[in-house]
Amino acid sequence: MPQALGGIYSVLNQKRGHVFEEMQRAGTPIFNLKAYLPVVESFGFTGTLRAATSGQAFPQCVFDHWEVMGQARAPPPPG
Repeated sequence: MPQALGGIYSVLNQKRGHVFEEMQRAGTPIFNLKAYLPVVESFGFTGTLRAATSGQAFPQCVFDHWEVMGQARAPPPPG
């Protein structure tokens, strides 16, 4: 699982996410990350994350709070 951390951080950075807690479960290779992710960036997040980590990471998304964000980025070009 530690090798999947690079993919996790890459996807979160791409989607304007912010990790605020990272801990490894004692005696296991499992990591728990807590991050904030803008709702608009959450669409397609699970598939992108699973692809970037070869299926090793899976999210559990829970609404936490409202926050004013900077200007939303333009959607990617079709194709």
